[in-house]
Amino acid sequence: MGYSFACDCHNHSNCSPDGSDTVLEMRRRAQELGLWAHTLTDHCECQNFPDRYRPRVERAWEEMALQIPQGGSTRFYTGIELGQPNQDPASAALALEGRDYDFVIGSIHNIRGYEDFFFLDYSQVAPGFIDELLTTYWAEEQEVIAWGQFDSLGHLTYPLRYIEGDHGIPVDLSRHREAIDGIFRALIDAGKALEVNTSGYRQKIGRPLPDLPLVKRYRELGGELVTLGSDAHTTADLGRGIAEGMEMLREAGFRYFTVYERHKPLLLPLQ
Repeated sequence: MGYSFACDCHNHSNCSPDGSDTVLEMRRRAQELGLWAHTLTDHCECQNFPDRYRPRVERAWEEMALQIPQGGSTRFYTGIELGQPNQDPASAALALEGRDYDFVIGSIHNIRGYEDFFFLDYSQVAPGFIDELLTTYWAEEQEVIAWGQFDSLGHLTYPLRYIEGDHGIPVDLSRHREAIDGIFRALIDAGKALEVNTSGYRQKIGRPLPDLPLVKRYRELGGELVTLGSDAHTTADLGRGIAEGMEMLREAGFRYFTVYERHKPLLLPLQ
């Protein structure tokens, strides 16, 4: 992979509804790649926890627990990606209860009243709708930060994966600079990390989520904690884009990135 401390801290096994491979297969692939650390973070969409995700969360935890004592050159950490914890904090608390994760990602895949950004049809919307959608999205990201029971904020520019990447609709983020700066400042004040999600390198959008200009801005404002994740849902995608993400972090002015162990940040050199 070219980096001694390469880590993938956002990926999914078949305990997630859209994952393909087992926890064991994901771990073995991480070892084959020579990753310094591998944190598995299966999905929990909080508003659907009681009726759909509870058994998945329980199974993921049980299968990860079997991997902890196995050893090997690649460190294995337990994680979870909580989607929309701000919309159902009670279910978010239940998803975490009794499970001592190393790492929790806080994410938003849909805002209140809408489906996942993946499913929305952006070709038939009224002028200004996308900006309104994003304005609401940034506000909900602030709600996640205020909720606070997470370590890293996942894929900040997730909606752009579909709006710009899949639908080819350009978005002028300068209109949203104040809101994005507010998110960065809130993360810094709360001592939380910003995730650089490298899935975009292999998708139509062609860049990470968030990308270099935004990550540079986070650094300018004093951001120090950043995590890296491929968002792989198969063993084939595990680790993809991590080297490019590490190089981008260096370009943005970072010397270190972060891995979490029992919710404590470990600062690793970008080398």
